[in-house]
Amino acid sequence: MPSHSRTESRKSARAEGPDPALGVEPQPIAQDRLERVDEPLLLVHHHAGYLRVRADAFLHAVPDNPTVTAARTAAEGAPGFRSWSANPTTGSVVIQYEPNKTEADDLLTHIAKCAGFSRVEVQTRTKVNRQELVSGFLGTVRNVNHTVDRLTGGRADLRELGPVALAAISVLSFILNDNRGRLPQWSSALYHSYRVFMHWHRPEIRARERTGRQEDERAAAEDTLFDETLE
Repeated sequence: MPSHSRTESRKSARAEGPDPALGVEPQPIAQDRLERVDEPLLLVHHHAGYLRVRADAFLHAVPDNPTVTAARTAAEGAPGFRSWSANPTTGSVVIQYEPNKTEADDLLTHIAKCAGFSRVEVQTRTKVNRQELVSGFLGTVRNVNHTVDRLTGGRADLRELGPVALAAISVLSFILNDNRGRLPQWSSALYHSYRVFMHWHRPEIRARERTGRQEDERAAAEDTLFDETLE
């Protein structure tokens, strides 16, 4: 009887037709080894375009783990999928997607079904560890940066807009002077604008400096050669 039940679980995990929620065919990858996972797929954090999920099956999992492979394949086959980032140490996975192309509930249900999880469950707890807090913040910043980059046609992102905003605050503070209210001192805002710009563009600045030095050295060598020719 247990063997029959396991066989039935494997059959239910196989693709029986297009997923009605997403309109995609559940991928049959590793289905011959896939067994039903006796745990839910936990939703840890969610905002538009960003999902963080966790499961014991993801904890310390090797790259070819059948459950992980099936879950990732299901996510990658969903409309609007952008990225999959797993952390085997914590057993969590960050999934980024286009919110205008798929619903988070449908995406999670699809992943849970294809990977053999019993259900999708929202993790309820009051404390968030430091790693998750930082990761969530960075995920939000990346999404905002992606939006800015798209709106400007790839001409600018937060690395440019941040310093520009500080420079604008500096100008406004200078004009208002003593009536600036809670605005920072104009010189302080201008200094931080410069420092932020230099820090975020350090690789480009160093590359330009290196190119400039090479051009100066090449020009000096040409001048020396020219002087030697005249002599």
